[in-house]
Amino acid sequence: MGGSGGSGVLSVVIAHPERVDHELCVRVTRVLDDAGLRDRYAVEVSSPGPEPPLRVTRHFLEAVGCQVKLTVAAGAVPGAGKSVSGVLTEATEESLTVDTPTGVVVVPRDAVRRARMVKAECDDDGRSLT
Repeated sequence: MGGSGGSGVLSVVIAHPERVDHELCVRVTRVLDDAGLRDRYAVEVSSPGPEPPLRVTRHFLEAVGCQVKLTVAAGAVPGAGKSVSGVLTEATEESLTVDTPTGVVVVPRDAVRRARMVKAECDDDGRSLT
């Protein structure tokens, strides 16, 4: 049952450090229903998937120690071409440090056009588990 006529869509994206499964999406939908939101809105509940996009500083900080792939502005990172892939070792408002197979690369944040985690599960030592 969607929201009443003319109502908007409420999109909820669930991120969880362990994993998001169908049952968690169902539980969140029930909470939204109990709060009366499904009476006013069409509700969509989902997860960012196994390779979530990285957009804001918090996302990058949570991805430190994980495999990432960054699409960068042409010429912004000497020798990198259009992308940089490796383990994200540091993230600040100004730059991202990535340990690549050819060495450590520092990427200015304003040069990043798209970013995603390649392997979302990492152990305590920063090694990808998947």
